[in-house]
Amino acid sequence: MDIPPQVLEETHARYVSRDADRARTHERLIVGGPLAANSDERMEARLTRLGVPYADACAISEGREKMAVVAERWPGKTRIQAERVLGANDLVGVAYLDLARSASRAVGRVVLKDARGRTVGFGTGWLCSPHTILTNHHVLENAATAKLAVIEFNYELLPGGELATPVTLPLDPDTLFLTSEGLDYSLVAVRGDTVAYGWLPMIASADKTVLGEALSIVQHPGGETKQIALRENRLIDLLPDYLHYETDTAPGSSGSPVFNDAWEVVALHHSGVPRTDDQGRTLRRDGQPLQPGDPDSAIDWIANEGVRVSRILNDLRTRADAAGNALVAEVLSANRPPVIVSAPVAPGEGVLEAVSTLDLGSITAGPDGVASWPVTLKVRVKGGEAMPAPSVPRPQPEPQPGAYLNPQDGADAAAYYAGLPENATSQDRFLALSQLLTRTHAQTPRYSPATELYPAIDLWPDGKLRSLYSAREHTPEEFIAADLVSQTRRTELAAREGISLDTLEDAFPYNCEHVVPQSWFAKREPMRGDLHHLFACEPDCNSFRGNTPYYDFPDYGEALRSDCGRRDPGEFEPAHGKGAAARATLYFLLRYPGVVRQYSARHLETLLAWHAAQPPGDWEKHRNALIFARQGNRNPLIDHPEWGAEVEFSEGLGR
Repeated sequence: MDIPPQVLEETHARYVSRDADRARTHERLIVGGPLAANSDERMEARLTRLGVPYADACAISEGREKMAVVAERWPGKTRIQAERVLGANDLVGVAYLDLARSASRAVGRVVLKDARGRTVGFGTGWLCSPHTILTNHHVLENAATAKLAVIEFNYELLPGGELATPVTLPLDPDTLFLTSEGLDYSLVAVRGDTVAYGWLPMIASADKTVLGEALSIVQHPGGETKQIALRENRLIDLLPDYLHYETDTAPGSSGSPVFNDAWEVVALHHSGVPRTDDQGRTLRRDGQPLQPGDPDSAIDWIANEGVRVSRILNDLRTRADAAGNALVAEVLSANRPPVIVSAPVAPGEGVLEAVSTLDLGSITAGPDGVASWPVTLKVRVKGGEAMPAPSVPRPQPEPQPGAYLNPQDGADAAAYYAGLPENATSQDRFLALSQLLTRTHAQTPRYSPATELYPAIDLWPDGKLRSLYSAREHTPEEFIAADLVSQTRRTELAAREGISLDTLEDAFPYNCEHVVPQSWFAKREPMRGDLHHLFACEPDCNSFRGNTPYYDFPDYGEALRSDCGRRDPGEFEPAHGKGAAARATLYFLLRYPGVVRQYSARHLETLLAWHAAQPPGDWEKHRNALIFARQGNRNPLIDHPEWGAEVEFSEGLGR
């Protein structure tokens, strides 16, 4: 599929506008590699995603430690992946080829046809869920074009040179067709059994790549058999909506998935960047201006551009025509590792089989040859006995009703949730609420508890602050003054020693707790400053908890105890504030799905149990109203506690 001239012009204009920034990136990559070209925060987030302990990731990113010194204590896979990302080792294990093969199975050739069934063009597309494919808008511009098109899987050569058994599936735009000319993507339903190919989930996290990292593209260039540009593209620029990556080989094919070294999709390839002359004309490889009728293969390409997956997901979450659609919900919730599938078979060698690393039950074929994939119910059973119920939470101080509650807040809440789908599934309820919270988060205050949290939002009816975990009382002036002193000390030391301010936060902490620890999202905004999960809390309780998940101990055991709560390695149960902490955490899963990877189904059961045992009181309603006025969004579990049992919060967990 030739790239439309307008797309080429816009791509070239974006690329040229970044010439100066890209030149600086090139210089830094040459001199110091990815560590020099990326911000500390971005490199910390990337290394943490690869499994590097957060403290080590910070030390390496900020130049306080050499990777060779600290990497010896990491698992082998983590060390090898980190070395590749940092450019210290280009070798890959043979398992890398298995991942490449598995990922490539979900990529197909999009065949465009006219009303008579004649082939008129090609593109590339890929399964981003079991029932939908993603490709470019300029490949499938409208539902009418998609209705005539098909996607072919297994259109590839086997090791002996013969063609594998292609499988052609029709597209189903009547069920789903969403397109964006601005982001150049089209999401369309596909009919037929796709189990044998797995799918490539789109992951919202922005920490999947860093400048200088090698990327790979699986594609059908010019409609040819499936091919791969393996680690031949290098990420050289990050734009809000796009990635720019350079290669010494041919450009990617329209609609191809672009992968990082962990075979996570980071972008939807949509255009190359053409070389132009002084008059702005696109040049061919022979140096002559491109002529009408010349194919894309004749163009002298200098770089590639892909649409960021995180940007596509954000668009899907916020567009009105996607709200409530079950297939869109499936795409947004398919945030898990790709299904591992077998290699294609040669002609005449029988049916394809799927091998899944996910515990999704067995795959059986009925008399009609159609495979079914049963849903596995989540039942809490252990050794034939019921799991112990969560321990009864300690009572926390109850706020007294007072004038500080906004009498208009009930009407505001009713208006805020108006229009949500009725009689929806729990998954659809999650998606609808997630879209609502994201869409209405109009103001994103930076993290500053002394100015944003203590003066009004976190006050109880008596005008005091209460530490979330210990329930100790403090005046707002006390916490504000202490935080300002901490900020002054950090600023002075950072200026004197040349150390990052964030690095010094542990030494001079704020009296504030993130119920979702900052290390889980690499201290990124707007998560860091989102007031819904910030609470007054003394540093000793904050430090006592650390960055461990919440847990409900069935008995005291050998757990360490303090006024702040109880903890064992990797587990923490607060002494107070369980209901509020649980609701704030569940809000975070709704607002930032896919970010939290430290919780599992058993943790969700604990959070929902705390939520049910400690319903929201006037203090939380007061907080919710003021945060609504400040940020524009609300915590649904404060307004509607009953929704805790009606929303599938596991959709928000990262895998």
